[in-house]
Amino acid sequence: MRSRSTTLWILFLLGACGRSGLRVAGTGGSSGGDGTGEGSAGIGGGTSMAGVANPGGIAETGGVTDTGGVTGNGGCINTQTDNNNCGTCGNVCSALSPSRAQCTAGRCLVTLATGMGGPQGIAVDATSVYWTNYYDGTVMKVPSDGGTPTTLASGQTHPSSIAVDAISVYWTTDQYVLKVSLDGSSFTLLGSGEQVVGIAVDATSVYWASGGGGAVNRVPLGGGITTTLATQPQTFGGIAKDTRNIYWTDPADGTVMRVPLNGGTPTTLASGQFLPEGIAVDATSIYWSTCDDVMKIPLGGGTPTTLVGGPITLVYNQCGSHGIAVDGTSVYWTNSSSTVIKVPLGGGTPTTLANGQSGSEGIAVDGTSVYWTNFSNGNVMKLTPK
Repeated sequence: MRSRSTTLWILFLLGACGRSGLRVAGTGGSSGGDGTGEGSAGIGGGTSMAGVANPGGIAETGGVTDTGGVTGNGGCINTQTDNNNCGTCGNVCSALSPSRAQCTAGRCLVTLATGMGGPQGIAVDATSVYWTNYYDGTVMKVPSDGGTPTTLASGQTHPSSIAVDAISVYWTTDQYVLKVSLDGSSFTLLGSGEQVVGIAVDATSVYWASGGGGAVNRVPLGGGITTTLATQPQTFGGIAKDTRNIYWTDPADGTVMRVPLNGGTPTTLASGQFLPEGIAVDATSIYWSTCDDVMKIPLGGGTPTTLVGGPITLVYNQCGSHGIAVDGTSVYWTNSSSTVIKVPLGGGTPTTLANGQSGSEGIAVDGTSVYWTNFSNGNVMKLTPK
């Protein structure tokens, strides 16, 4: 039997070892750090305390909490909601005023603009975010880091689709296709039509669809003669382009179509789709949303692949999906259930990036973030990382 003095001496030594970084693995937690907050949560939700794993989920000084944050002198407590430690310790979630930032589920959610009148289409470049306000009749921009929005054009009749290149912003209204320089100083009318929808640009031309006239059109970047690339007697949901073709969806007859950039006979890539709307394209495939699914098909045609949908409801209520975007890993879209969602390019389990939005419409992505418009509450949003 140990004497009281021996027991106290042993406890003193154990405490000294703990302070000097003794590493002891425990149930449910990974090995700890040096007692300054570098322990990490382990499988099963365990946490570490002063570098010692603890299955109880209780964080002490220098340990890791169940909420994903590290406690200790650095103040990193909750990486899910702390703007100073968003996602990881030391990662600051911020925006330039009057934009607002809030760390949400470990991602930085920024309200870039509020009080807009029906924000709809959205586009981004390396420095700014651009959008149309359907009810306000304006075309706007704001720095991608936040700040005060700038009006590039006003007095427009229901501006909707929008695109941007290195020198100009392009958009459609009910009857016109227009552009303005990035600083708002130079304004040009490019083309006209009935029920103009969708817009895409490349190094030489602007492309759009005219629902009233049933045509896909092209005009030079500087304006001039409009060329009709294809006639389409039904309706248009959206358009997209690559280096060879223009692609569009037709909600009325449930098809996805293609025509060469120089015009020709349209090709039906997919049929029997239920109200196809938004469309996007990358180097290998075409992607679109329907009322049931998010789909893709090879550029050359073939059998469409269902990315999201089917008998198991992974993502419900896709009706009303207005925007879709794609990058090197994922497809992103907005839907009428007020959510922003992504799924891997090859399909799989969708990830809800944001919920509780209000009439989400247009969507765009860059290398780090996803951006969208909330038509109903007038907000323009950004989420990092995407």
